[in-house]
Amino acid sequence: MIRKWAETILTAFGKLPIETQRHIIDAAAKVFAEEGYHYASVANICAEAGISNGALYKYFKNKEMLFLTVIDYCTAKVEELYKKHFLNVSAVYTAIGNFLMDLADFSEEYKLYSRIYSDLGSSSMNRFAADTAEKFRKASSAYTVKMVQSSKERGEIKKTIETEKAAYLIDTLITVFSYSMVSDYQKTRFDSFFSKNGGTVTTADMIEQMTALLKQTLL
Repeated sequence: MIRKWAETILTAFGKLPIETQRHIIDAAAKVFAEEGYHYASVANICAEAGISNGALYKYFKNKEMLFLTVIDYCTAKVEELYKKHFLNVSAVYTAIGNFLMDLADFSEEYKLYSRIYSDLGSSSMNRFAADTAEKFRKASSAYTVKMVQSSKERGEIKKTIETEKAAYLIDTLITVFSYSMVSDYQKTRFDSFFSKNGGTVTTADMIEQMTALLKQTLL
């Protein structure tokens, strides 16, 4: 998996053993997630990865290139979820619910990458907006649009709703859900609307509420 995308970006990096590639990318993700892109230093990333600065610069031109490679890896993993759940869908709301459950597991397993993705929404990361937005569009919206189109044909989504608007609504709820997995603020915000007793809404309840909202809006 890593070798496939790495070879298209950086030939030298792509020739490394897969385990070494993943180790370096994971180390970079850890530093970017904990320190933020602007404060993360190449020295700290190298220390975390256990390699020299010279070795890292052999594979990556600069910190920005390394960061974008981390984003590429995260995007590729997320695209796997979209392919798994949004291709050949026979029941759209079930598919979305299953997707969100897998996304919750993904956010736990790849928590550092999820935090980096969440940080992309801040104004301080605007320099990456155009590039990363296009990457995520190709990895997500294309699958969502096709799913909506087939769902409209089956009568699961109203045919009067524009496909792109329905897809955007689904994608927005997915984004909010993803943020709530790594952001205490977003989780508390969700709880303030949907918790009946002032407590914390479980992940399963969040998914149920979101799929119900989509069904009420789109069906």
